[in-house]
Amino acid sequence: MTSVESAVRSALLSSPEVSRLPELRRSSLLFPQDGAADSLYFLETGLVKLTRTNDVGNQIILCIKGAGDLVGEEALSDENETYYANAEVLTPSLAYRIPGETVRGAFASNSVLAASLISYLLRRQNALAEKVELLCLHDVEHRVLHYLAELSTLVSIAPDGQGFQIPITQLELADLIGATRETTSTTLNQLERRGLIKLSRRMLTVPSPDQLRSVASERTPSPDTGVNMAKDSSSAVLTN
Repeated sequence: MTSVESAVRSALLSSPEVSRLPELRRSSLLFPQDGAADSLYFLETGLVKLTRTNDVGNQIILCIKGAGDLVGEEALSDENETYYANAEVLTPSLAYRIPGETVRGAFASNSVLAASLISYLLRRQNALAEKVELLCLHDVEHRVLHYLAELSTLVSIAPDGQGFQIPITQLELADLIGATRETTSTTLNQLERRGLIKLSRRMLTVPSPDQLRSVASERTPSPDTGVNMAKDSSSAVLTN
């Protein structure tokens, strides 16, 4: 259990203002992009994707969160903030809805909770900075390897013990890594032929996340490739 999960459970979930939501099905919406940021959500089980859509309907998945994570941090502000992204359920999930006022009140009076939330927000900031670096300085295969290894940490090992089953479609993975569906599909097929992953409908299986990280580390580009990759990434995001 992480420090923020422990702090949230002890300081917030027992509050009478907090509600445990009925089980959420895939494609359920916790909150919409640009909706009033009135609540913070704590994920007890399942996966949720945060998706940002632009004015012409193109989208990118900013991140995917799992059990023990928080979504809707905009509710920590008391300045009438709105949610920056859609929070959509990827797998059947259980979550708690914590009113923003409740969080802010506890934040002001509970130093352990405050310190844990600040550390959590800093990690989120670093993760988004890392995403920018991946989009600008690394090719599609590196991004696929990186994110599949990371997503493996959010799921349990398969019942047969043959790897980690990630419930994500190829289109969703393309939206996460900032590439076209076609390029992502081609890359996944190549990785499957090399024995690094297994493909099935709405599921990607990773036999060894450590092996993916090792292969990704060998694909670090030279400095003069960064600009071209940034251009390719921007084009890919806009054409999904």
